[in-house]
Amino acid sequence: MVKEDKIYEANITFYNLDEFNFGEIAQIKIEKKIMKKIELEKFDNRMAFEMGSKVIELAKSRNQHIAIEIVRLNQTIFLYVDDSLPMDKHNWLRRKANVAKQFEESSLSVKNDLKEGNMTLDKTFALDEKDFLAKGGAMPIFVKGAGMVAIITVSGLHDEEDHKIIIDALKGKYF
Repeated sequence: MVKEDKIYEANITFYNLDEFNFGEIAQIKIEKKIMKKIELEKFDNRMAFEMGSKVIELAKSRNQHIAIEIVRLNQTIFLYVDDSLPMDKHNWLRRKANVAKQFEESSLSVKNDLKEGNMTLDKTFALDEKDFLAKGGAMPIFVKGAGMVAIITVSGLHDEEDHKIIIDALKGKYF
């Protein structure tokens, strides 16, 4: 069910959506493989700034309005909220990041796992939906040999697009 791929210097774990039955609409909306995590050789605050800046730059080039937060588990090290977004985006960022932190995989892959297994955060895992949101846009960052060290989260677009903009902005340099 889970496949490990090496691209550049990062290990990236994907779900192969061909193994799931989400129907034709989901296959069109979501890439065939969903990135579950980013794994790097090292991670520091400078890298977080560079990553966050790359995501914002890409969003602006596409005329997209986003909020982005990078949290080093319990400390915000990068935060940007576009002026056009509503005040509740901080809450969306927090709730998505909580899912990635809890399950140590992207919030989009958790969303799809829940859907496939006919499960909910509340009933299956006793996680309050006031604090957890299984929608795409949060991805854990792992350092080889150290485990999960941070979470990058985007909100403001459709949730699959929140997930995809992280990948689009960071591919080539970080994986």
